[in-house]
Amino acid sequence: MNTMITAPVSKRPHYSMRRIPGLDGLRAIAAGLVLVYHLIPGRAPLGYVGVDVFFVLSGFLITSLLLVSTLRHGSIRLGDFWARRFRRLFPAVLVATLGSAALAFFVGGDALVALGRQVVGSLTATYNWVEIAHDSSYFEEASPLLLTNMWSLAVEQQFYVVWPLVVAGLAFLGTRWRVGAALLIGSFSIYLHGLLATDNPTRAYMGTDTHLWGLMLGAGLAFALQHVVIGRDEPQRNPLSRAWAGAGWFAIIAIILGGLFLPDSGPMYPWGMVGASVLALLVIRTMLPDVQSGPAYALQKVLGSKVLTWLGVRSYGIYLWHWPLYVLGYYQFPFLNPYVAAIIIATLSIICADLSYRFVENPVRTMGVKGWLIHVRNRVAGFNPAQAITAVGVPLLVVSFAVTGIAIAPPVSSGQAAVEAGKNTQPIPPPDAGDHTPPPGNQTGDSNEGTDPSADPTGEAPGDVPAEEPATPTDDPGEPAPSAPEEPTEAPVEPTLDPTPEYEGTPASWDRVTIIGDSVTLASAYKLQEQMPGVTVDAAESRSIQVATDIISKYAANGTLGDYVVVSLATNGTIHESDITRLLEAIGPDRTLVLVTGFGPARASWIPEANEAIHKCARKHPDRIRVADWHDAIEEHPELLAGDSTHPGPAGADIFAATVRRTLDPNAS
Repeated sequence: MNTMITAPVSKRPHYSMRRIPGLDGLRAIAAGLVLVYHLIPGRAPLGYVGVDVFFVLSGFLITSLLLVSTLRHGSIRLGDFWARRFRRLFPAVLVATLGSAALAFFVGGDALVALGRQVVGSLTATYNWVEIAHDSSYFEEASPLLLTNMWSLAVEQQFYVVWPLVVAGLAFLGTRWRVGAALLIGSFSIYLHGLLATDNPTRAYMGTDTHLWGLMLGAGLAFALQHVVIGRDEPQRNPLSRAWAGAGWFAIIAIILGGLFLPDSGPMYPWGMVGASVLALLVIRTMLPDVQSGPAYALQKVLGSKVLTWLGVRSYGIYLWHWPLYVLGYYQFPFLNPYVAAIIIATLSIICADLSYRFVENPVRTMGVKGWLIHVRNRVAGFNPAQAITAVGVPLLVVSFAVTGIAIAPPVSSGQAAVEAGKNTQPIPPPDAGDHTPPPGNQTGDSNEGTDPSADPTGEAPGDVPAEEPATPTDDPGEPAPSAPEEPTEAPVEPTLDPTPEYEGTPASWDRVTIIGDSVTLASAYKLQEQMPGVTVDAAESRSIQVATDIISKYAANGTLGDYVVVSLATNGTIHESDITRLLEAIGPDRTLVLVTGFGPARASWIPEANEAIHKCARKHPDRIRVADWHDAIEEHPELLAGDSTHPGPAGADIFAATVRRTLDPNAS
């Protein structure tokens, strides 16, 4: 029996929601921005605003449907509403979740990390809160989780549960009060987001309460224009229709160009997301039936084109599939050209979404779950034995592979394990060296280029696991030092280095060497100390070149800066020649600067630029700069890196340390 919440109505004529052309096209554009943003690094820095466009659409459409129910039946039939939402959303989520988990079983390794809790969060519409509780980050790029994109689906699904109750409560108020209530909730959500963004950016971005503004803007529009959206007769033409049409054209162009070209730093977070939500609202307003001027009609025709409509209808499935496929490709083919990978992943996402739509989503939506199951049973009954076995066996295999993947999933990524190993063996830095990890939002160079644009809200650098305090072993002399990770049983790989330039001078002793690095250095800290006893290693996660001069200055101020300063900070963002010039100024004219090149997967598109700047400056200052070419040394041995293709395991750390040692002293054994 349906739960009914009644609204006061005197007449209950047949009301329906008018057809609004072009909204599927807007969905397609929003999905396209998200795909470009995720699949092609740096090509759509603000592309994640596509999610906010989806939120505005959902808030508008769901509120309109609730208003239709109230006007038609005199109540919001909660049971019917929730059942329709379940039929619309859950089948696609179930197929994408289990299908992705089954594929992850074959990829293995880091693709399986935390798979159990991800599947639970995905299937219970709580993914965002599950990951917040585990201190995860949607924006972590070095070791991305398989189902991270489910956070936004969880936000929407939670909205679908609570919002009907709110709409029913607001039914007794006038239009202005309802619009005001929606805007007040949205404004408070922005306020909460800003309050939490500095200290807990992941919580601010993924939280339902802190990312409600788009849903509320859409709801406010539905409240304000109920007479236009819902009714039996065509509405009168809006006298400002031409102005609205111009605003709509401006808005859709601004959404596309802003997502593709605006930076994802500074005021763009969170105001870029808020701005995109307002622009999406303008586009929706232009699509409504009372705006029928020539320019508006032209925009409706563009957004209502067959291609955009076809993609928009399947945009839900495309969004569900694209991220898991990207993650699987990331781990299986880390060095594949990003553009080639993007084409393959986008194509596979569209294929999977179309199959899901035609064989699962649409049939369940029209027949209901029970009707669809009966339909499937009848179809299978007409198959020959081989077809029937295949039809039943394939889904069972998918489930079994998914369950097995959950059972064997590692607790942490191999990259994180490598960093933790280095953490536990890193020597204690000198007094006042301290934690030099920069504040959130300033990890990756002057323009933040090279990061996953979603990473900017969190301030996490892409090449590292989430930022923490730089670990140093206890200084309690009574506590035994932790042991280094066990070496692999196979013979260690001897690094193949390019001929080392004939540098003049070598360290008088290793204690005259100061190494400043990021998590790659941190993962290699014990090997550096082993191969160069007495060397000072100051490494921390999520470091970039931007903090190097401050660290050097502190060592110089307390008299502990070595004669040779090694800087290994090319993992987390681009390095410019101006950055290196500042390093030379910071160490002074009597010291030698050793720059370590970076290495990472093809997605880390900033690393080649950083390496080029390093080599260029070394050629300009051959008497002051040496290059420890970690990139060339490890390029032939990617199997010695963790699953993120960035952090070295024990044998890889040997190569890292040997590369630095030979650059400092070419004659060292």
